[in-house]
Amino acid sequence: MKEHFDNKFIDDIDEKIGDNYFSPIIDYVFDQIKANNVCDIGCGNGVFTGDLKQKIDCNLLGIDSSKYALEKASKLGFDKLIQVDDFNKDRLPIDDKSVDFVICKDVFEHLIDPMFLTNEIYRILKPNGYLLVHVPNHFPIWGRLKFLFTNNIDTFSYFPSSDRHDFPHIRFFTLSSMKNLLKKSSFNIVENLSFFFSQPPLLHRIMSIWFRKFLTKISTDNFSEGITILAKKDG
Repeated sequence: MKEHFDNKFIDDIDEKIGDNYFSPIIDYVFDQIKANNVCDIGCGNGVFTGDLKQKIDCNLLGIDSSKYALEKASKLGFDKLIQVDDFNKDRLPIDDKSVDFVICKDVFEHLIDPMFLTNEIYRILKPNGYLLVHVPNHFPIWGRLKFLFTNNIDTFSYFPSSDRHDFPHIRFFTLSSMKNLLKKSSFNIVENLSFFFSQPPLLHRIMSIWFRKFLTKISTDNFSEGITILAKKDG
C-alpha cells in the first residue's frame, strides 16, 4: 500500500479530531454497538478515530502502513499502534478472534488484492464482531457529470496534484461490488450507511436524514459520494 500513498497526502488530511465528516458515522454506530476492543486498520494520522476512547470505554488499536502517519497518530488516544508494511499480503499481527470491532476507512481503494485484507479482518474478529468499512464513490450522478465535461477520474478532487499514472486510488467500487467482496469473506451485511455521503452537496445540506436514506436505498451508486457498510461476522 505504501507505494500508492505518499507522506504529502498524510499532511493533506487536516480534519479536526472529533469533528469531521466521519464523526457522525462513528457516533451513529457506537450509539448502537458496544465494543471493548476496537481496531482501526488504515488509521493514518489518527484524526478520524483517535478520540474514540472519549466516547466509549474501549481498547483502541491503530494499524497503518505508513510510519510517518503512525508518528502523528501516536499523539492521539490510541492504546497501541502497529505498522504493517503491505495490506495486500502481510498478515495482521493480531490473534484470531480477538477484536470486537474493526474500522477500515479509505483503504480498499488503494489495494491490488483487497480480498486478502477482508479475509484478515474476518480472521481477527470475534464471532458476532463488526466491520465498518468505507470507500469513495467517484461516479455518482454528480461525479459522472463532472467526468463527462472534464475527463478527470478524480471527480471530487481528492488528489489534485496527482496524474493518472500515479493516482492513489486503483480500485473503483460500487455498492454491489463492495458487498460481494465482503460476502466472499463470509461477512453478513448489516446496514448501508452511505446516506451520510449523499450527493450533490447542496441537496445533502438541506435534505432530511430520512430522504437521504431513501435516495441511497434507491441507488447508492447514483446518490452517494461514499460507500459505507456495516458488516458482521456471525457467531
